[in-house]
Amino acid sequence: MSRKSSIVIIIFIAISLTLMTVINAVFESTEHGVETVYTKSFTGDLVIRYDNNQPLSLFGDETPMTGYLTTIPTLVPFSEVQSVISAYSAVESVVPQVTIQTAIECGDERDVLYAFGVPGQSYLAAMPSISIIEGTPFGDNERGAMLSTGTARSLHAQVGDEIQFIVQDGISARIRAVPVTAIYEYAVANSVLEKMVLVDSFTVRSLAGMTGTSISNEQISEEKTDLLDGDFDLDDLFGEAEDMDAFFIDNADESLPAADVTESVPEYSPADFSESTTWNYLLVRLHDSDDASSVIRSLNRQFRKNSWPVEATNWRNAAGSTALYLYWIRLIFNIGVIVILAAGFIIINNTLVVGVLNRTQEIGTLRAEGASRLFISLQCMIETFTLTVSAGVLACILGFIVSAAVSRAGITFDNSFLIQLFGADTLNFAPTWSTIGSTLGMSIILGLVGWIYPVRTALRVSPVQAMQGAS
Repeated sequence: MSRKSSIVIIIFIAISLTLMTVINAVFESTEHGVETVYTKSFTGDLVIRYDNNQPLSLFGDETPMTGYLTTIPTLVPFSEVQSVISAYSAVESVVPQVTIQTAIECGDERDVLYAFGVPGQSYLAAMPSISIIEGTPFGDNERGAMLSTGTARSLHAQVGDEIQFIVQDGISARIRAVPVTAIYEYAVANSVLEKMVLVDSFTVRSLAGMTGTSISNEQISEEKTDLLDGDFDLDDLFGEAEDMDAFFIDNADESLPAADVTESVPEYSPADFSESTTWNYLLVRLHDSDDASSVIRSLNRQFRKNSWPVEATNWRNAAGSTALYLYWIRLIFNIGVIVILAAGFIIINNTLVVGVLNRTQEIGTLRAEGASRLFISLQCMIETFTLTVSAGVLACILGFIVSAAVSRAGITFDNSFLIQLFGADTLNFAPTWSTIGSTLGMSIILGLVGWIYPVRTALRVSPVQAMQGAS
């Protein structure tokens, strides 16, 4: 093969592989960016949730429904599950959460958001992407709410203001009021993150009408079960009780409309936070996020072995439909790029095949002079692999140059969808070792395909026919 044609083939292959290198680098960087935004903002590395057939995210059941809302099931047995997770050496921290969708009012402003009931300080310690810019976060055993900058702006709320949470309950409503203790912001702006507000878990449970405990496996002592034996008259408990026609609450707020007056807010008790076992989720932070898949598999095996109706799932499923939607968009985009690259590689392969077949006469001459099939095959293999591997190395170098140039250009996004898609508001990427390995691997595959078929075809021709130019 002439030097000129060899250079043309190398450049052609290098350009195609450079395109593949840059595209793979963008996809890997954006995937990592989206994962970082979600895992460090509200999902953790993995989530423990109730095991059912519904698409249950941290925002609740996301099955398209009409006419009614579903209730988010609680984790049972909570204490045992928490103990199993905490025993893993890969686990850094575990934070419980209870969720409800609620209307939020501050003055004349109203919005509908998801209230995440969490232990405040523990939650913030597990979510490093959250930064407090004003106020002080409520403690694990304190009442209060924390708003993102976007939510605070839309509600015109400030630290110290009292906000009301309203949940419809039949013809009446549950209303709870707590002070805003802090305003925070996320490292990367994201419309999904503006759908939630952080509230103490006691208030969220009260809004949801949840009890402070759940089913456990605690055994009742034999001496206590004796109370159930023998003749026992339930009416004896109320023998001295007096009938009453009505009751009243002397501290009711008369300014509220009658339809909005609900049951009085229970008195706050620290035990409701620290000792409660009524939670919807457990958010798990690992020392190394790369261990998430193996930890999820191990936990699910143990849950199934114990017949517990819970499951461990990854951050993407926990984040809900938005994260899955972005994943499928990137996947479809990937498939489109692969189709385009495949067409280019077919052209490259044809070029390599034609280059070898055009040397059929030369191969016949070598065979007539006594060259073995193995010798001819090795000669063609060395030449083909020299072309493709050289092109692969050149593509990696060009990939680094193009990536650095694009990153230095400082391309920014103002569109919230693009920010979600790329996981950041700035396009910044670089090829990783896996990307480089993929590029070099593709160049080797091209060399194999471009060597095996044409050499086998050329060797089938007899030396005499080959020397005469047969093909």
